[in-house]
Amino acid sequence: MTTETLAPYSRSVLDNGLRLLTAPMPTTRSVSIAFYIGAGSRFEADGESGASHYLEHMLFKGTTRRPDPKDVSETIERVGGYMNASTDRELTIYWIRVARPHLSLAVDLLSDMLLNSTFMPQEIEKERKVILEEIHTVNDVPSQRAFMITDALLWPDQPLGRDVAGTEESVNSINRDILTSYMKEQYDPGNVALAVAGQVTHEEMEELAGRMLPDWPRGHPRSLIPVREVEPESRVVVEYRRTEQANICLSFPGISAMDPDRYALDLLSTILGEGMASRLFLELRERRGLVYEVSSSVMRLRDTGAVVIYAGSDPKRGPEAVEAILQE
Repeated sequence: MTTETLAPYSRSVLDNGLRLLTAPMPTTRSVSIAFYIGAGSRFEADGESGASHYLEHMLFKGTTRRPDPKDVSETIERVGGYMNASTDRELTIYWIRVARPHLSLAVDLLSDMLLNSTFMPQEIEKERKVILEEIHTVNDVPSQRAFMITDALLWPDQPLGRDVAGTEESVNSINRDILTSYMKEQYDPGNVALAVAGQVTHEEMEELAGRMLPDWPRGHPRSLIPVREVEPESRVVVEYRRTEQANICLSFPGISAMDPDRYALDLLSTILGEGMASRLFLELRERRGLVYEVSSSVMRLRDTGAVVIYAGSDPKRGPEAVEAILQE
């Protein structure tokens, strides 16, 4: 095992293939631990859409050592820590933040969740209802719904254009076999990075990870489903809601996370719509009074990306807002 040091970070690869990165911060009194796993909606076939997100939920629902969901959450919260997880298109992340004395406990809990989750049938069925309510919640927020629609316009009929959580139909079709099989494939230690920042040393984390994750079984991770770019053209979807505002999203093809021009695009987005001194904010809100909120953002993925502009305006002034955005 060779350790590579690129101040202020250290990196090594454990014998099982797990990549370990540490950022020692000696003056802090806490530590943050995060497992980054190569699993997300871009790895899912149509019939299992939402499996990565469903799996993320299930790792909080009990292990062989902590059989009740309450046992999982109380392990960290009783010592004043915080834990959570998230799933996106290319990554699933599990993380904990605790005071320094509880570092070993936090690594033990995350290791237990990753290696010993039980997937009890009754918990799978309960969580199915929770995930469906999560999907309904997003659909009930017009601004979030607008972002989902614009993804589907930019990347139609492919994983990038789908909701990461899946659809009601796909979530209802996911069962224990799909979840455990998908986990065996994607949750391969060579497909995982463990990042730790705080009052730690790299050597300490190598010892902890090596001791708590020695028997992590190898899998066969899938390749992500590549983007299928569509012919550039203007596409518009209008979804009617009885709301006081029109929630407007304009998306443009962007560039990948590896593209050498990514920093230039970030700078462009900053000038265009990030902050109260940006051109979109000054023109649409300060000069014309068209909107309360307007902003731009950049999405970068492995092989593609997007630039997204969002604005909320009075429906009657929506066309004028779109015209002003396009002018800028």
